[in-house]
Amino acid sequence: MASMGKLLSSLRSGDEHSAWNHPGLMAPERIRVSSQDFDDGGRIPLTYSGKGVGDNISPQLAWTGAPEDSAQLLLIIEDTDVPLPRPALHTIALLEPFHSSLPVGGLDPKTEGLVFLPATLWRRGYQGPRPLPGHGLHHYGFCLWALATRISKPTDIKNFAMLLDRTSGTAIARGRLIGLQER
Repeated sequence: MASMGKLLSSLRSGDEHSAWNHPGLMAPERIRVSSQDFDDGGRIPLTYSGKGVGDNISPQLAWTGAPEDSAQLLLIIEDTDVPLPRPALHTIALLEPFHSSLPVGGLDPKTEGLVFLPATLWRRGYQGPRPLPGHGLHHYGFCLWALATRISKPTDIKNFAMLLDRTSGTAIARGRLIGLQER
C-alpha cells in the first residue's frame, strides 16, 4: 500500500475543490472552531483515525461566533489531499444551533440534535482520517457553517450535490479547523 501512496504522491484533489471554497457556501469567517485534542495546523492523534488505523471516534470539537439567529449548523470533515478529482468528504452532519461543542465521540447518531447526511461513498456517520500509506501529509478540514434557514427533510438528501442545492446562499458565517495526518 505504501508504494501505491508514493506512486500517487503528486496527485492531490486540492483546497480549491473543497466544500470550504464552494461558492454556494461562502460566508464571512466569523466562527472559530477548535479542539482540545489538536491545534489548528497540528497533528490529529491516531485514536481519531478511521477503522483499521485508529478507534474511529470523533475528537472533541468546540466553536464560538455562530450567529444567534442561526437556524442550523452544517459540519463537514473533508480530506483535500486525496488522489482524486475532488476532496473526500469524511463526515457531513447537521446540528441544532444549541450545540457549541461536541465531546470526544460526540459525532454519533445518538447525539441529540445531530443528523448525519451521506458523505463520500454514501457513508453516514463519523469516518476518521485514514490517508493512503506513503502518500504524504493530508490536511483534514473540520468546516462549520451557520445556516440562515433549516434544511427541511434532511433524510431525503442523497448526496453532496443535493445538499448544495438546499444550502446554496444560506450560509451566514463559517469557520474551519485544519488537522494533519500521515501514514
